[in-house]
Amino acid sequence: MKKVTQVLLFTLLIAFIGLNPCNAMEIPGVKGDGIHDDTQGIQALLDSKLSTVFLPKPANFYLISKTLKIHSGQTLIVDRNAVIRLADHAGAHLLTNSDHTGGNNRITVIGGIWDGNNLTQTTAYHVDRANKDLPYDPERYIGVLMVFDNVKDLHIRDVTFKDPEMFAFLGGNLFQFTIENITFDFNLKRGNMDGIHIFGPSSHGRIVNLKGATNDDLVALNADDVPLVEPSRGPITDIQIDGLWSENGYRAVRINSCGSTVKRVSIANIYGTYNFEAVILSNHSVHPDCVSEFEDIAISNLFCTNTAQNRNLPHIRVFSPATVTNLRISGYHRTESSFATNNILVEKGATVDNLSISDASLFNQCKENISFIDNQGTIGVLHLSNIFMQSKEPEKVQLIKNTGEIKLLNKTNVVVNGNVE
Repeated sequence: MKKVTQVLLFTLLIAFIGLNPCNAMEIPGVKGDGIHDDTQGIQALLDSKLSTVFLPKPANFYLISKTLKIHSGQTLIVDRNAVIRLADHAGAHLLTNSDHTGGNNRITVIGGIWDGNNLTQTTAYHVDRANKDLPYDPERYIGVLMVFDNVKDLHIRDVTFKDPEMFAFLGGNLFQFTIENITFDFNLKRGNMDGIHIFGPSSHGRIVNLKGATNDDLVALNADDVPLVEPSRGPITDIQIDGLWSENGYRAVRINSCGSTVKRVSIANIYGTYNFEAVILSNHSVHPDCVSEFEDIAISNLFCTNTAQNRNLPHIRVFSPATVTNLRISGYHRTESSFATNNILVEKGATVDNLSISDASLFNQCKENISFIDNQGTIGVLHLSNIFMQSKEPEKVQLIKNTGEIKLLNKTNVVVNGNVE
């Protein structure tokens, strides 16, 4: 009897997680044939307030014409290979939380291929770029696959984002959130195809293990942005970004401050090739005359190279008029054979109070010079330790190119073409 019970429980579990090859589970109002609209049936499941909603792999794909809304305390599990596709010309986001005003908590989304069908959709932003100044409206379609605003304890994992009209994921007012094991499958047919786009105020977040090429920032932490896509503004704090892989990607990480502070952000393990910089601290000129402030930013384990499009851009860039209290870079290793761009740029008008660079190397195989640091702004204290630089051609690496001001310089175990500095 005990053995029969165990077999029955195992069979039910297999059916629940979608491993049953027949997958005969029927959901009222849901066909999954790619022809009939499945929105009402799936929304009815979510509105039933079941703690866990499961969508098995359909015969074709789930067709969605209106934005699905998930409630507090719910987990939505979608078969890893099940496609949820936006209907032609629907002009809707695929998924959002149910209460943007009062807020939601304990929401989890696992699995699925979320397809924005972007060639048949058009946002206001792409109709007329001046529309970027329209005020944010949660009911307005802005070309995003998932929108989560005002959520505590949010978890998104094992998801494929496919062909958004703009961003794959937009989140604002997020607290204690995790976004992990994400694949971007973009056709790159639209501009501003960001990956994970977080707005302030948001804090205590973990964004890890992202793979694929996007047509804008793979990850953007934008404390401030243009009004059209800005559900909120405010500080972004205590964020971990770890594990980004992209071939011919746009940019790995943008951190944006234009009126609100970004602080205590850790960025680690970036691989691949990028058309623009790997990491930037910027203001994006979204709110004129507002300060751009960053505190305690750590970048580690950067292993990436340039594409042909990135002929003149550094890997790490601090835009003017940013003020950075503490920027730490470690484990930055680059072997460059294609395009001799400088490693780290501090723009004229930007200030870094304390810049620490350690455990780094540069092998320049190009005929042109590469500078490890191009300082055009103001650096209060520059700490350099355990840095090794070598060039194939004589005298084609330079530790510091300085046309700005460095108030104090400390060097330990720095070797440039065999010479200890």
